[in-house]
Amino acid sequence: MKSTIRWLLLGVFTLVCIFFLSNIRNAFLSTQPDQIRVTLGPDTSIQKISDQLPGSRVLNNKTGLLSVPYGESWDYVSKALTIKGIYRVSTVPLERPIISWRYYGYSVKDQIQGFFHGDFGKFRSPYNRNEISVIGELPRMLLRTCTYFIPGLLLAIVLSVLMAMSASLWRRLGLVLDGAQALLVGLPDFFLIVLIQLGAIYATKFLGHYVLLIVQVGDKTPFLIPFLTIALIPSVTIYGTMRVAIARELGQDYVVTAQAKGLTRGEVLISHVLRNVMLDLLSILPKATTLALASMAVAEAICGIFGLGGFITSPAMQSVTSMSVICMSLVLLAMAFHVLYALLRKRFVVRTGEVVSR
Repeated sequence: MKSTIRWLLLGVFTLVCIFFLSNIRNAFLSTQPDQIRVTLGPDTSIQKISDQLPGSRVLNNKTGLLSVPYGESWDYVSKALTIKGIYRVSTVPLERPIISWRYYGYSVKDQIQGFFHGDFGKFRSPYNRNEISVIGELPRMLLRTCTYFIPGLLLAIVLSVLMAMSASLWRRLGLVLDGAQALLVGLPDFFLIVLIQLGAIYATKFLGHYVLLIVQVGDKTPFLIPFLTIALIPSVTIYGTMRVAIARELGQDYVVTAQAKGLTRGEVLISHVLRNVMLDLLSILPKATTLALASMAVAEAICGIFGLGGFITSPAMQSVTSMSVICMSLVLLAMAFHVLYALLRKRFVVRTGEVVSR
Protein backbone atom coordinates (compact mmCIF):
# COMPACT_ATOMS: atom_id res chain seq x y z
CA MET A 1 0.00 0.00 0.00
CA LYS A 2 2.79 2.41 0.89
CA SER A 3 4.53 1.62 -2.38
CA THR A 4 1.35 2.37 -4.36
CA ILE A 5 0.87 5.70 -2.58
CA ARG A 6 4.50 6.60 -3.19
CA TRP A 7 4.22 5.92 -6.92
CA LEU A 8 0.94 7.85 -7.13
CA LEU A 9 2.55 10.85 -5.47
CA LEU A 10 5.48 10.57 -7.86
CA GLY A 11 3.08 10.53 -10.81
CA VAL A 12 1.25 13.61 -9.55
CA PHE A 13 4.57 15.38 -8.95
CA THR A 14 5.65 14.53 -12.52
CA LEU A 15 2.42 15.93 -13.98
CA VAL A 16 2.80 19.14 -11.97
CA CYS A 17 6.39 19.56 -13.16
CA ILE A 18 5.36 18.94 -16.79
CA PHE A 19 2.59 21.53 -16.42
CA PHE A 20 5.00 24.22 -15.22
CA LEU A 21 7.71 23.30 -17.75
CA SER A 22 5.28 23.25 -20.68
CA ASN A 23 4.39 26.86 -19.88
CA ILE A 24 7.97 28.08 -19.70
CA ARG A 25 7.64 29.65 -23.16
CA ASN A 26 5.25 32.18 -21.61
CA ALA A 27 8.15 33.62 -19.63
CA PHE A 28 9.73 34.96 -22.83
CA LEU A 29 8.09 38.17 -23.99
CA SER A 30 8.60 40.00 -27.27
CA THR A 31 5.50 42.24 -27.07
CA GLN A 32 3.99 44.48 -24.41
CA PRO A 33 1.51 42.43 -22.34
CA ASP A 34 -0.62 45.49 -21.50
CA GLN A 35 -0.63 47.63 -24.67
CA ILE A 36 -2.14 47.51 -28.16
CA ARG A 37 -1.90 49.81 -31.19
CA VAL A 38 -4.88 50.58 -33.45
CA THR A 39 -5.03 52.20 -36.89
CA LEU A 40 -8.28 54.18 -37.29
CA GLY A 41 -10.44 55.32 -40.13
CA PRO A 42 -11.50 58.98 -40.56
CA ASP A 43 -14.94 58.50 -39.02
CA THR A 44 -13.84 57.58 -35.48
CA SER A 45 -11.37 58.54 -32.77
CA ILE A 46 -9.10 56.75 -30.37
CA GLN A 47 -11.23 57.85 -27.41
CA LYS A 48 -14.37 56.37 -28.96
CA ILE A 49 -12.54 53.11 -29.47
CA SER A 50 -11.36 53.15 -25.86
CA ASP A 51 -14.94 53.70 -24.67
CA GLN A 52 -15.99 50.54 -26.52
CA LEU A 53 -13.20 48.52 -24.90
CA PRO A 54 -13.90 48.46 -21.13
CA GLY A 55 -10.68 48.47 -19.11
CA SER A 56 -8.64 50.22 -21.79
CA ARG A 57 -7.09 53.70 -21.57
CA VAL A 58 -5.65 56.04 -24.20
CA LEU A 59 -1.86 56.43 -23.96
CA ASN A 60 -1.12 58.27 -27.20
CA ASN A 61 -3.67 59.82 -29.55
CA LYS A 62 -1.31 60.22 -32.51
CA THR A 63 0.04 56.67 -32.56
CA GLY A 64 -3.22 55.02 -31.51
CA LEU A 65 -1.68 53.47 -28.41
CA LEU A 66 -4.04 51.96 -25.84
CA SER A 67 -3.37 50.55 -22.40
CA VAL A 68 -5.25 47.32 -21.56
CA PRO A 69 -5.37 45.07 -18.46
CA TYR A 70 -2.12 43.19 -17.89
CA GLY A 71 -1.76 39.97 -19.87
CA GLU A 72 -4.87 40.57 -22.00
CA SER A 73 -3.33 42.32 -25.00
CA TRP A 74 -4.18 39.49 -27.44
CA ASP A 75 -7.76 39.28 -26.14
CA TYR A 76 -8.19 43.01 -26.70
CA VAL A 77 -6.72 42.70 -30.20
CA SER A 78 -9.48 40.21 -31.02
CA LYS A 79 -12.14 42.45 -29.46
CA ALA A 80 -10.89 45.56 -31.28
CA LEU A 81 -11.05 43.82 -34.65
CA THR A 82 -14.83 43.57 -34.29
CA ILE A 83 -15.27 47.34 -33.85
CA LYS A 84 -16.32 49.33 -36.90
CA GLY A 85 -13.87 52.00 -38.05
CA ILE A 86 -10.68 50.15 -37.14
CA TYR A 87 -8.37 49.27 -40.02
CA ARG A 88 -5.68 47.42 -38.15
CA VAL A 89 -4.91 46.23 -34.60
CA SER A 90 -1.61 44.84 -33.32
CA THR A 91 0.35 44.31 -30.16
CA VAL A 92 3.26 46.61 -29.34
CA PRO A 93 6.70 45.00 -29.82
CA LEU A 94 9.39 45.41 -27.19
CA GLU A 95 12.78 46.84 -28.05
CA ARG A 96 14.27 43.46 -27.22
CA PRO A 97 12.82 40.19 -25.89
CA ILE A 98 12.77 39.86 -22.11
CA ILE A 99 12.19 37.14 -19.51
CA SER A 100 9.13 38.05 -17.48
CA TRP A 101 8.34 35.82 -14.53
CA ARG A 102 5.37 38.06 -13.79
CA TYR A 103 3.76 37.17 -17.12
CA TYR A 104 4.71 33.51 -16.60
CA GLY A 105 2.91 33.52 -13.22
CA TYR A 106 -0.07 35.31 -14.77
CA SER A 107 -0.38 32.75 -17.60
CA VAL A 108 -0.07 29.78 -15.23
CA LYS A 109 -2.68 31.23 -12.89
CA ASP A 110 -4.99 31.96 -15.83
CA GLN A 111 -4.67 28.36 -17.08
CA ILE A 112 -5.37 26.87 -13.66
CA GLN A 113 -8.48 29.03 -13.30
CA GLY A 114 -9.56 27.91 -16.77
CA PHE A 115 -9.10 24.25 -15.82
CA PHE A 116 -11.44 24.69 -12.84
CA HIS A 117 -14.04 26.24 -15.16
CA GLY A 118 -13.72 23.49 -17.78
CA ASP A 119 -11.63 25.55 -20.23
CA PHE A 120 -8.63 23.46 -21.31
CA GLY A 121 -7.53 25.79 -24.07
CA LYS A 122 -8.13 26.27 -27.79
CA PHE A 123 -6.04 26.26 -30.94
CA ARG A 124 -6.46 27.46 -34.51
CA SER A 125 -6.88 24.78 -37.15
CA PRO A 126 -4.13 25.02 -39.79
CA TYR A 127 -6.72 24.14 -42.46
CA ASN A 128 -9.59 26.62 -41.91
CA ARG A 129 -8.16 28.87 -39.11
CA ASN A 130 -11.17 28.16 -36.89
CA GLU A 131 -10.70 27.91 -33.13
CA ILE A 132 -11.06 24.34 -31.85
CA SER A 133 -11.26 23.11 -28.27
CA VAL A 134 -8.17 21.14 -27.27
CA ILE A 135 -10.06 18.73 -25.03
CA GLY A 136 -12.58 18.04 -27.83
CA GLU A 137 -9.85 17.20 -30.35
CA LEU A 138 -7.71 15.24 -27.88
CA PRO A 139 -9.40 11.81 -28.35
CA ARG A 140 -8.92 11.98 -32.13
CA MET A 141 -5.28 13.01 -31.76
CA LEU A 142 -4.68 10.17 -29.28
CA LEU A 143 -6.35 7.62 -31.56
CA ARG A 144 -4.34 8.86 -34.56
CA THR A 145 -1.09 8.57 -32.61
CA CYS A 146 -1.85 5.13 -31.17
CA THR A 147 -2.66 3.64 -34.60
CA TYR A 148 1.06 3.52 -35.39
CA PHE A 149 2.66 4.00 -31.95
CA ILE A 150 1.38 0.79 -30.34
CA PRO A 151 2.00 -1.48 -33.39
CA GLY A 152 5.43 0.12 -33.88
CA LEU A 153 6.42 -0.43 -30.25
CA LEU A 154 5.20 -4.05 -30.32
CA LEU A 155 7.16 -4.70 -33.52
CA ALA A 156 10.27 -3.15 -31.91
CA ILE A 157 10.01 -5.49 -28.92
CA VAL A 158 9.42 -8.66 -30.95
CA LEU A 159 11.99 -7.79 -33.62
CA SER A 160 14.76 -6.87 -31.17
CA VAL A 161 14.27 -10.01 -29.06
CA LEU A 162 14.28 -12.25 -32.15
CA MET A 163 17.40 -10.55 -33.53
CA ALA A 164 19.21 -10.83 -30.19
CA MET A 165 18.42 -14.56 -30.01
CA SER A 166 19.43 -15.07 -33.64
CA ALA A 167 22.70 -13.22 -33.05
CA SER A 168 23.41 -15.54 -30.12
CA LEU A 169 22.71 -18.63 -32.24
CA TRP A 170 24.79 -17.72 -35.30
CA ARG A 171 28.09 -15.95 -34.75
CA ARG A 172 28.44 -14.37 -38.22
CA LEU A 173 24.91 -13.03 -38.10
CA GLY A 174 25.69 -11.64 -34.66
CA LEU A 175 28.67 -9.72 -36.01
CA VAL A 176 26.50 -8.17 -38.74
CA LEU A 177 23.68 -7.24 -36.35
CA ASP A 178 26.10 -5.84 -33.76
CA GLY A 179 27.70 -3.67 -36.44
CA ALA A 180 24.31 -2.42 -37.63
CA GLN A 181 23.30 -1.66 -34.06
CA ALA A 182 26.50 0.30 -33.44
CA LEU A 183 25.87 2.32 -36.62
CA LEU A 184 22.23 3.10 -35.82
CA VAL A 185 23.06 4.16 -32.25
CA GLY A 186 25.22 6.97 -33.63
CA LEU A 187 22.63 8.29 -36.11
CA PRO A 188 20.13 10.97 -34.99
CA ASP A 189 16.39 10.26 -35.19
CA PHE A 190 15.87 13.09 -37.65
CA PHE A 191 18.36 11.60 -40.11
CA LEU A 192 16.73 8.16 -39.99
CA ILE A 193 13.26 9.61 -40.58
CA VAL A 194 14.50 11.64 -43.54
CA LEU A 195 16.10 8.50 -45.00
CA ILE A 196 12.80 6.64 -44.68
CA GLN A 197 10.98 9.54 -46.36
CA LEU A 198 13.50 9.67 -49.19
CA GLY A 199 13.10 5.92 -49.66
CA ALA A 200 9.35 6.37 -49.99
CA ILE A 201 9.79 9.21 -52.50
CA TYR A 202 12.25 7.27 -54.67
CA ALA A 203 10.06 4.15 -54.52
CA THR A 204 7.13 6.21 -55.80
CA LYS A 205 9.31 7.73 -58.55
CA PHE A 206 10.75 4.35 -59.57
CA LEU A 207 7.41 2.56 -59.72
CA GLY A 208 5.78 5.46 -61.52
CA HIS A 209 2.65 5.69 -59.35
CA TYR A 210 1.59 6.60 -55.83
CA VAL A 211 3.01 4.22 -53.21
CA LEU A 212 3.29 5.87 -49.81
CA LEU A 213 1.72 8.88 -48.14
CA ILE A 214 4.55 11.22 -47.12
CA VAL A 215 2.63 13.92 -45.23
CA GLN A 216 -0.86 14.21 -43.78
CA VAL A 217 -3.43 15.43 -46.31
CA GLY A 218 -6.80 16.20 -44.74
CA ASP A 219 -7.94 13.09 -42.90
CA LYS A 220 -5.41 10.85 -44.68
CA THR A 221 -2.56 10.14 -42.26
CA PRO A 222 0.82 8.57 -43.13
CA PHE A 223 1.27 5.21 -41.43
CA LEU A 224 4.39 3.47 -42.69
CA ILE A 225 6.91 6.27 -42.04
CA PRO A 226 6.03 6.88 -38.33
CA PHE A 227 5.47 3.15 -37.86
CA LEU A 228 8.96 2.26 -39.14
CA THR A 229 10.50 5.12 -37.16
CA ILE A 230 8.90 3.99 -33.90
CA ALA A 231 9.83 0.36 -34.59
CA LEU A 232 13.44 1.06 -35.62
CA ILE A 233 14.78 3.43 -32.96
CA PRO A 234 13.61 1.65 -29.75
CA SER A 235 14.58 -1.75 -31.19
CA VAL A 236 18.22 -0.62 -31.31
CA THR A 237 18.19 0.01 -27.55
CA ILE A 238 16.28 -3.17 -26.72
CA TYR A 239 18.57 -5.26 -28.94
CA GLY A 240 21.71 -3.99 -27.19
CA THR A 241 20.30 -4.78 -23.75
CA MET A 242 19.03 -8.22 -24.72
CA ARG A 243 22.29 -9.08 -26.47
CA VAL A 244 24.28 -8.41 -23.29
CA ALA A 245 21.71 -10.19 -21.09
CA ILE A 246 21.67 -13.33 -23.27
CA ALA A 247 25.49 -13.43 -23.41
CA ARG A 248 25.56 -13.20 -19.63
CA GLU A 249 23.13 -16.07 -19.21
CA LEU A 250 24.93 -18.27 -21.74
CA GLY A 251 27.97 -18.19 -19.47
CA GLN A 252 26.06 -19.54 -16.47
CA ASP A 253 26.53 -23.05 -15.11
CA TYR A 254 22.95 -24.14 -15.79
CA VAL A 255 23.47 -23.58 -19.53
CA VAL A 256 26.56 -25.81 -19.52
CA THR A 257 24.60 -28.46 -17.60
CA ALA A 258 21.65 -28.30 -19.99
CA GLN A 259 23.90 -28.66 -23.03
CA ALA A 260 25.71 -31.56 -21.36
CA LYS A 261 22.36 -33.30 -21.03
CA GLY A 262 21.86 -33.08 -24.79
CA LEU A 263 19.87 -29.88 -25.26
CA THR A 264 20.82 -27.80 -28.30
CA ARG A 265 21.80 -24.14 -28.04
CA GLY A 266 18.45 -23.10 -29.53
CA GLU A 267 16.50 -25.20 -27.03
CA VAL A 268 18.47 -23.73 -24.14
CA LEU A 269 17.78 -20.19 -25.40
CA ILE A 270 14.04 -20.74 -25.73
CA SER A 271 13.45 -22.93 -22.68
CA HIS A 272 15.76 -21.37 -20.11
CA VAL A 273 17.64 -18.23 -21.17
CA LEU A 274 14.64 -16.33 -22.54
CA ARG A 275 12.78 -16.74 -19.27
CA ASN A 276 15.78 -15.59 -17.23
CA VAL A 277 16.36 -12.42 -19.29
CA MET A 278 12.72 -11.33 -18.90
CA LEU A 279 13.72 -8.95 -16.09
CA ASP A 280 16.25 -7.27 -18.38
CA LEU A 281 13.61 -6.87 -21.09
CA LEU A 282 11.02 -5.38 -18.74
CA SER A 283 13.66 -3.09 -17.23
CA ILE A 284 14.64 -1.57 -20.60
CA LEU A 285 11.07 -1.24 -21.91
CA PRO A 286 10.27 2.01 -20.02
CA LYS A 287 13.31 3.70 -21.58
CA ALA A 288 12.48 2.21 -24.99
CA THR A 289 8.92 3.54 -24.70
CA THR A 290 10.23 7.02 -23.93
CA LEU A 291 12.48 6.79 -27.00
CA ALA A 292 9.49 5.64 -29.06
CA LEU A 293 7.45 8.64 -27.90
CA ALA A 294 10.28 11.02 -28.79
CA SER A 295 10.67 9.38 -32.21
CA MET A 296 6.93 9.57 -32.72
CA ALA A 297 6.96 13.33 -32.02
CA VAL A 298 9.77 13.88 -34.53
CA ALA A 299 8.09 11.70 -37.17
CA GLU A 300 4.75 13.48 -36.75
CA ALA A 301 6.43 16.89 -37.02
CA ILE A 302 8.30 15.95 -40.22
CA CYS A 303 5.27 14.28 -41.80
CA GLY A 304 2.89 17.06 -40.71
CA ILE A 305 0.70 14.62 -38.78
CA PHE A 306 -1.84 16.17 -36.45
CA GLY A 307 -1.19 13.83 -33.50
CA LEU A 308 0.00 14.38 -29.94
CA GLY A 309 3.65 14.77 -30.90
CA GLY A 310 2.96 16.78 -34.04
CA PHE A 311 0.70 19.11 -32.07
CA ILE A 312 3.55 20.05 -29.74
CA THR A 313 6.34 20.39 -32.29
CA SER A 314 4.56 21.73 -35.38
CA PRO A 315 4.91 25.52 -35.92
CA ALA A 316 1.37 25.57 -37.32
CA MET A 317 0.03 24.65 -33.87
CA GLN A 318 1.84 27.28 -31.83
CA SER A 319 -1.34 29.35 -31.48
CA VAL A 320 -2.62 26.88 -28.90
CA THR A 321 -3.59 28.54 -25.62
CA SER A 322 -2.97 25.49 -23.44
CA MET A 323 -0.03 23.41 -24.67
CA SER A 324 0.31 21.89 -21.19
CA VAL A 325 -2.81 19.73 -21.72
CA ILE A 326 -1.17 17.94 -24.66
CA CYS A 327 2.14 17.58 -22.82
CA MET A 328 0.42 16.06 -19.80
CA SER A 329 -1.53 13.72 -22.11
CA LEU A 330 1.76 12.40 -23.49
CA VAL A 331 3.04 11.92 -19.93
CA LEU A 332 -0.12 10.02 -18.98
CA LEU A 333 0.34 7.79 -22.04
CA ALA A 334 3.90 7.03 -20.97
CA MET A 335 2.75 6.39 -17.38
CA ALA A 336 0.14 3.92 -18.63
CA PHE A 337 2.87 1.88 -20.33
CA HIS A 338 5.07 2.09 -17.21
CA VAL A 339 2.20 0.70 -15.09
CA LEU A 340 1.72 -2.10 -17.63
CA TYR A 341 5.43 -2.99 -17.45
CA ALA A 342 5.30 -2.99 -13.65
CA LEU A 343 2.35 -5.41 -13.70
CA LEU A 344 4.13 -7.65 -16.21
CA ARG A 345 7.28 -7.58 -14.07
CA LYS A 346 5.25 -8.65 -11.05
CA ARG A 347 3.54 -11.39 -13.05
CA PHE A 348 6.41 -12.94 -15.01
CA VAL A 349 9.62 -12.20 -13.11
CA VAL A 350 10.42 -14.73 -10.40
CA ARG A 351 11.96 -13.05 -7.38
CA THR A 352 14.43 -15.07 -5.35
CA GLY A 353 16.02 -14.42 -2.00
CA GLU A 354 17.72 -16.12 0.89
CA VAL A 355 15.58 -17.90 3.44
CA VAL A 356 16.50 -17.08 7.02
CA SER A 357 15.89 -19.95 9.39
CA ARG A 358 14.96 -19.30 12.99
